[in-house]
Amino acid sequence: MRVLNSRKGIQRKPRVLIDTSFLLPAIGISTDREVMDAIKHFPKFEICYLEASLLELSWKILKIIDDNKMEYIKSGLKAIRETYTLVSPSPNAYIQAYLLYKKGHKDFIDNILYFTSIDLNIFLLTIDLELINFLKKNSYPLAHILTPDALDQLLRDAVSE
Repeated sequence: MRVLNSRKGIQRKPRVLIDTSFLLPAIGISTDREVMDAIKHFPKFEICYLEASLLELSWKILKIIDDNKMEYIKSGLKAIRETYTLVSPSPNAYIQAYLLYKKGHKDFIDNILYFTSIDLNIFLLTIDLELINFLKKNSYPLAHILTPDALDQLLRDAVSE
C-alpha cells in the first residue's frame, strides 16, 4: 500500500478513485452510513475523482437541492476541487466503458470509473453492488475495487505491515 518517492525518499499516499456517492456529503446531501465512515479515512489516501462524477453530482443537485442552497453547493464543489485530485479517463477507458455498457451495465459513469481505475492502476472505492456483481458475473477483474469494508481491511493490513 505504501509508495516510496525515490527522488525525495518520502512516502506517497495510495491513490483511490471514488464514485459519486462519496462526493455527496461535500454538497450537503446525506448518504449511507458506510460512505460517511469511509470518508473518515480519506486523509490517509490521495482521493481522486472524475469530472464526469461532478456532472453526475449536478444531476442530483437538479433533482433535490433548493435554490437557496446554491452558495453551499458552490463551497462544496470548490472544496472537492481543492482537496481531491482530478484524473482523466483515457480514450481506452471510454471505449471499454462503451463495450461494458453494450454488455448490459447501463451506468456509463460507473463504467468509466471502473476502466479509469484500471488504466491508472489505482483503487476504485464504490458502494455499487450492482456494478460489482455485474463485473463478477462477466469475469472482469475485481482486485482493485474497494467497498468501504474492504477499505477498512486495507488500512488494517497496512498498519500490521
